[in-house]
Amino acid sequence: MSTNPVSRRTRRPRLAGWTLGGAALVILGLIASGGCNSSSSMPQPGHTPSPTPIPSMSPGPSPSPLPTANVFVVMDYPSIPPTTDPTFGEVQGYAQVPFAPGSAAPSTTPLPLPTISSQVITVHCNQNIEFFNIDATSPHTASLLNGPVTGSSWPPTFNNVNGAGTASPQLTPITYPQFSTGLLSSGNSVHPSASLVYSTGNTPGSFQFGDYYQYLGNPQMRTVITVVCP
Repeated sequence: MSTNPVSRRTRRPRLAGWTLGGAALVILGLIASGGCNSSSSMPQPGHTPSPTPIPSMSPGPSPSPLPTANVFVVMDYPSIPPTTDPTFGEVQGYAQVPFAPGSAAPSTTPLPLPTISSQVITVHCNQNIEFFNIDATSPHTASLLNGPVTGSSWPPTFNNVNGAGTASPQLTPITYPQFSTGLLSSGNSVHPSASLVYSTGNTPGSFQFGDYYQYLGNPQMRTVITVVCP
């Protein structure tokens, strides 16, 4: 059987050309598909991934400032002598002072309280009032007993149901029924025991107040606060 040398020589270039062309197609296919078994997610040139936004923190509401008083009443059973008022009778243990006990002068030394006596207390309506126990021997309260009143008839017993047990909420009018500071522990003029800040209210008239602990003492710890409205 004879062979044709020319046919053999022409087949080899064709096989070589097909092999190179097929390899090129395979390589192009791999490039188009991102490479063999590659799961890379590299960003394309010119594209920067957007950062994930961080939620901003909203500021909370500012706390309301605490009210401050401009009327100050001190309580001291043994050290404030009683006074007999011509209208309301004997009052004892309560007095109004021009500044809060323990207030500091520019030198940071507490201001000394003036010499005080028990008194009927007169205040204007819608003012902020604060009570201070400067009695080093006993706790006290300022508790509404009766009012408005016009004379010296006092309740025979302490009749405020809140008394020493429950302090009225801040800024409660002192003329509100069953108003009480609650228990104010013993203190002194430098380190007094202070009540919450209350309101003198807008109800004019004279109101009787007494102490839970010494209302039936001898003398009775009690006073009248008169609210004057223009």
